[in-house]
Amino acid sequence: MAAVNLIGSYNYALVALSVLIAMFASYAALDLAGRVTAAGGWTRAVWLLGGAGAMGTGIWSMHYIGMLAFILPIPVAYHWPTVLLSLFAAILASVVALGVVSGQKMGWFRALAGSVLIGAGIASMHYIGMAAMRLPAICHFTSFLVILSVVFAVLISLAALWITFHFREGKTGIGWEKLAGAVVMGAAIPVMHYTGMAAASFTPSGMPTDLSHAVSISTLGTAGIATATFIVLGLALLTSLVDRRFATQTLEVQEEKLQQSEAYLSEAQRLSHTGSFGWRVSTGDIIWSEESFRIFQYDRTTKPTVELILQRFHPEEAALVQQTIERAAQDGKDFDFEHRLLMPDGSVKYVHVVAHALNDVSGSVEFVGAVMDVTAAKQAEEALRRSESYLAEAQRLTHTGSWAWRVAGKDALHLSEEWYRIYGFDPKEGLSAWEKRLQRMHPEDRAKWRETADRAIGEKADYEVELRILLPDGTVKYTHTVGHPVLNASGDVVQFVGTMIDVTERKRAEEERERLRHAHADLARVNRVTTMGELTASLAHEVNQPIAAAVTNANTCVRWLAAETPNLEEARAAAMRIVKDGTRAAEIIKRIRLLFKKGTPERELVDVNEVIREMIILLRSEATRYNISVRTELAADLHQVMGDRVQLDQVMMNLIVNGIDAMKDVDGARELAIKSQKAEDDRILVSVSDTGVGLPVQQADQIFKAFFTTKPQGTGMGLSISRSIVESHGGRLWAADNSPCGASFCFSLPTKAGGA
Repeated sequence: MAAVNLIGSYNYALVALSVLIAMFASYAALDLAGRVTAAGGWTRAVWLLGGAGAMGTGIWSMHYIGMLAFILPIPVAYHWPTVLLSLFAAILASVVALGVVSGQKMGWFRALAGSVLIGAGIASMHYIGMAAMRLPAICHFTSFLVILSVVFAVLISLAALWITFHFREGKTGIGWEKLAGAVVMGAAIPVMHYTGMAAASFTPSGMPTDLSHAVSISTLGTAGIATATFIVLGLALLTSLVDRRFATQTLEVQEEKLQQSEAYLSEAQRLSHTGSFGWRVSTGDIIWSEESFRIFQYDRTTKPTVELILQRFHPEEAALVQQTIERAAQDGKDFDFEHRLLMPDGSVKYVHVVAHALNDVSGSVEFVGAVMDVTAAKQAEEALRRSESYLAEAQRLTHTGSWAWRVAGKDALHLSEEWYRIYGFDPKEGLSAWEKRLQRMHPEDRAKWRETADRAIGEKADYEVELRILLPDGTVKYTHTVGHPVLNASGDVVQFVGTMIDVTERKRAEEERERLRHAHADLARVNRVTTMGELTASLAHEVNQPIAAAVTNANTCVRWLAAETPNLEEARAAAMRIVKDGTRAAEIIKRIRLLFKKGTPERELVDVNEVIREMIILLRSEATRYNISVRTELAADLHQVMGDRVQLDQVMMNLIVNGIDAMKDVDGARELAIKSQKAEDDRILVSVSDTGVGLPVQQADQIFKAFFTTKPQGTGMGLSISRSIVESHGGRLWAADNSPCGASFCFSLPTKAGGA
């Protein structure tokens, strides 16, 4: 007789409870998947195992509540070791599920492989759980429904993986998208369970039931399983919520710090004119910092591209820069170069670009780097280069070299190009030339240099010294060196900086000027001698006149003494006249000797009126010889001048003689007027005017030139020498025509009062 299948029924309250547990477990799975994804290291492993335990417990609880919802007309018990095995299968499937959905990516292959493993695990849990049933009946399975339940398990696992992966990143709060996903998953999971239950049929059996390690589940036990499940899932959700909030707070703090850091970085980039960038070569995507937009002068909303960057390249460098970038992109190597940007307003920027190449797993290249606006530095560098060039040129033109040397060791710290040029060294020798300079210092000056340097170090003072350089070819250079000490915080001398001027040309010019001065003095003396030679007859008359008067007075004195009664008073008067005439003759001879004297000029206080009077006396006979009257107008309160008496005598003599010569052959009145008076700025003005032939026509501007003369026997040096003498005394000599005839020669001299 065929066995009759036992007819079972369902407790729909427990069925609903199993579906609710499935939904709750699905929501927990979605929430826990997010925590596993967010965690790392050992924390990830803890969340993976803990989450899998809670999720597996929920799935297992749904399964057993569903089995307890199935009621047979026979007593049913459960083998608890087998039940634990089914729980392990559920947890293992949950581990696989969370491991799949917590990855950064989930491709179709990964999803399919995971869904097969999870479906197999859930199916294993279900059928292991059914094998745990202990009842007086035999269980039969319909193969089609069993296979269908496994297929449902795989498909439902695939859908669950997709939902969990896409809703795992839900933020704090319930998350309606996550809740909807949990409802769908929770409703779908029991489908597999009840399909598997439908595949089973039970027929009574007379065989005794093995109830070892078997337990019966009462209503209280069912409630306990459900309660424990809700507690486990609730604790899992609570832990996830707490961790999520803590993570959110940590993330907010990190974001705040990141924003602050980004603000500091942005400000630092703005201050340093340094922008950052990222460039993925495969896609052409470029990311710029705000400073990069500012450097390239593009709006922040503009999407940076290689084409936009190329538009900013300077036309002269565009091809080379583009070639450099393309080669770096092709080779995947770092690059570092400088180039110019031509901005829309026509201005030029200099930028320095540095980039580092990064290769990802797929082999695509990405560059990260910085672009620095170095325009200011370039301009400063160019200005410094120009300044150094100007300084070097100025030093070359002025023959001035600069240097710096350290006291400790006495080695050089800096030597300019002109320093090398003065010493005759090659700048390529570098600072080592400093030691060789001692060999080129004149042997007679080396001791003076050491003494000067040692004294400056000891006194911590400036030094100034003139030294000679003896070059290998025998050339001697004269240098003027000035040094200044540099003190440290303790007040000790650590360095000397200074200059060295090549004064060779100046020295030679001074020597030449000295030779010229002596030559000029000799020439002036020759001029005086020549003039005196021309005036020999007049001078002889001037000397003979007091001598003759002295002889006459001597005879008179003798007669007064030879009388019967000597007239001592008359004799004394005659003797006094003899003394006066002798003194007068001696003074004339003294003045003549001074004019012939050869020597260096000597400056003293000179009375100009006295000079004029003495020259008139000396040349009186020459004037009388040509019937020339001499008229003087001399100011009484003139200041004295600081000058050379002999030279000023020569000036007056030249001007008076020229005036006499100009009137020798003229008809009419012959008058020589000599005046002295005060002028502006405490100066003395002296004029010598004649009624002679006047200045040469159309040649008046040449009369003061050397060797120009209108006299048949003249040397042409008198007026030239006179002008140089007056100018050497700080004065001025000039000439002008008189009206209606003759000429005037005037000169002005500074007085002692004006020069003081």
